[in-house]
Order: sequence, then C-alpha cells, then structure tokens
Amino acid sequence: MAKIIFSSRYIKNPGKANAGKLLRYAATREGVEKVAVGLDRSPSTMRQQRLIKNILEALPETKDYLEYEDYLKEPCKSNATEFIGAAIDRNIDRLDGVKNLVKYYGERPGVEKFGAHGLFSQTDDKIDLDALAEEVSSHKGIIWTHIISLRREDAERLRYNNTSRWRDLIRSNVAEIADAHNIDLSNLRWYAAFHDKDHHPHVHLMVFANDAKQGWITKSNIDKLRSLFGNEIFRGEQYRLFEIQTQYRERVKNRFKELIDYYEQNGFDPAPELNVLFLKLANQLKTDKGKKVYGYLPKEVKQTVDEIVSVLAKDKNIAELYKKWNEINREKLSLYHEKETPDIPLEDNKEFRSIKNVIIRSAVEFGQLQTMQNQNMGFVFAGIVKAILRAISASYFARDNKLKGQVDSKLKSKIAQKKQAQGLRPENNGGEHSWEQNM
Repeated sequence: MAKIIFSSRYIKNPGKANAGKLLRYAATREGVEKVAVGLDRSPSTMRQQRLIKNILEALPETKDYLEYEDYLKEPCKSNATEFIGAAIDRNIDRLDGVKNLVKYYGERPGVEKFGAHGLFSQTDDKIDLDALAEEVSSHKGIIWTHIISLRREDAERLRYNNTSRWRDLIRSNVAEIADAHNIDLSNLRWYAAFHDKDHHPHVHLMVFANDAKQGWITKSNIDKLRSLFGNEIFRGEQYRLFEIQTQYRERVKNRFKELIDYYEQNGFDPAPELNVLFLKLANQLKTDKGKKVYGYLPKEVKQTVDEIVSVLAKDKNIAELYKKWNEINREKLSLYHEKETPDIPLEDNKEFRSIKNVIIRSAVEFGQLQTMQNQNMGFVFAGIVKAILRAISASYFARDNKLKGQVDSKLKSKIAQKKQAQGLRPENNGGEHSWEQNM
C-alpha cells in the first residue's frame, strides 16, 4: 500500500452544503464506541463492525484509507475507532456543513495550535477563524479540500510530525498547487491545518480562488499533486531507490550485451527460436531504408525486436535482475500511488529501450557479415575453378611433353635405321651423335 494518501474532494455551492446522515449518525449515535487513549487490541465490537460496513457502503473511497488497511490487518477496537474517526474527519463537510468545516480544521482535538486555532496559510498574518468561516460559507465558487496522510513511523522518521514542517512544504509548492487547480497564483487562496493523529498524522488543505469564476481540476492533476507531495516528503528515499534501480537496470543491460556477444561468437544453436528471429531481423533491416534505431523502424520490424527481447528476458540471470528492478520500482511508486501497479514486461519497458538498439546494431552487423560471407563464397568458388583449371592445364602440359618425348624417340630411331641402311655410322662427340659415310 501507498506510504502517502492524498484524498481530494470538492464542494460546490458551499452555502447549501448540509450534513450527511450516515456520518452524523456515526459521530453522534447513542452508544457509539469510545476508546480510551492508547491501543486497545481486543476484537472490535459488533457495533463497530456494523458501523464500518455502513461507512464502506456509503463512502467506498474510504477503503483506500491507511486506517482501513490497519483495521484489515488487525480488526481490533483501537483500529476500528481510528478508521471511523478518519471517515468522519475527511468527510466533515457532509456532517456539519462548510461553515463549520473551517472551524473543525482549526479547533479539532489534536490540531497543533497557534494561539486560538491551528489554521495557517501563505503568510504569518493572523487568521480570524470566524470571519474566514463566514467567507468560505458564502463563497460562490468551488472549494477543494485535500487531505495528505502519512503513517506515524514515516512522519516521525522524516520529521513531518509538526505544523512548521508541513507549512514549509505547502508554501514552497504553492505555484504547483495553483497550476493544478487552474487558478492564477495571484488569485489563489489556501488554508491548512495539521492534525497529529495517533496512527496517521495528516494535513487538511483547503483551496479556492478569490474570483469565483476561476478554478477547475482534473484527475490527472490530482495525481500530479499526489506525486508532488510524495516526491517532496520522501525525496531522500526516492534518490536511494533511484540509485538502486539504476544499478539493476545497468546490470540487466550488461547481461543482454553479454548474451548478444556470446551468440555472435558462438552462434545461436543453444536457442533455435532466437536464431530464427535474429535472421529474420537481419533480413528485415537489409530491406529497410530508414534509420536503424528502434524509434524509427516500421511496426513489423519493432515487433521482431520486441520478440527477441522477450526471448532473451527468459535468461535466468536477466529474469532475476529484472524481478529485483520491479520490486524497487513498486516500492518507489508506492510512495505516492495508492494502488499497486502491475509489472511491465521487459520488452514494453521504455527505460530499457537502449537494449533494443544494441540488438538492432548487432543484427545490422550480422547482416553485413552475412553479405560479405556470401561474396567471399563467390571469390572462393572462382578461386577453386581457377585452381582446377590450372591443375587440368598442368596435367595436359605434362602429358603433351611426355607424348612429345615419345614421338621424338621413335623419329630418331627411324632416322638412324635409314642412315645405317645408306652406309652411314654414328659418331659420339661428347654425348652428341654425328654421321660419317663409310669409305
């Protein structure tokens, strides 16, 4: 669950806002369970359980309260009382109307007071609680009420356990608050109060515009405000988690590079599926005339790259490292997201897009190498043909010389026989033969 709860509501026509029957009943019904100061870990009573059931049916958003999470983990009297109190606390405008909402912020038991009340704003000027209550009640525009809640251990550890800390936080982000509500900064009005509850210290923040025609907010802007306060409050932890997450991301990338290098040097035999995909990608990139970067590739080529990433992601080391990355990512998001988000498949995670470009470069090089090998095969074949022709030529040359020698020998023998028949005899002069006539 989230470490920060950011609840937002708005009040239209504040002067007409009236009590919510359920919460009036919850707060004032005869026999409502009261718990003494301190923790009572005995099981919650049947009355508390019925009341909690009614609250959840009427206000489903209360299921996201940290107090309800505590109650689910340990449904004791103390936690039941905390949740019921939180439901009243955060929906008080439905209980006593907007006029009394301001007084509730400033005078509620547990509020840290500056003199008579605990309200604070952008300046340290004295705030007249009664006058402000009248002004808000007669306001013609929309009033937004936000609640920022922390766990007790986080509030103590990060020192958000006092009014001055929260006052500084809100004041330093007033421009972002105005922007989120689409209110000009010069026209913004806001008031807040810190309530130091036992389990979950929280701040009530009221926002409206001097000009009643100004101001509106979207769900995405509410999410931005939640992220803004979450990041500010847990800034140190965010840096720490970011550093750890970066380390895991780099280790995943390095392992991908190791696998690609291995397959380039040793072939793809250990992974036939990968072999087919890599050859397919190499051929696709040969015919594609665009830039060989993932973002510029056609859809079908991107799909092949994604399939390769998906196959490589099954590697034991990569799977384990990416699992760790996701664990850190969930913890980081939990600082300000109320609901847990599912893990992103590696091939769809934009933070790992550089892996895809490594694969693309390797496929391009593989395609170039394949082309060179094909060309080399042509040269080799031509060389083999030439070698064969040379061998054949040498064979014919040797055969010709041999035949020529045989012909010369026969011819010489016939000439000698003919000369002998004519009365000539051979003379040997240093190995050379000449003929003289017999006298």
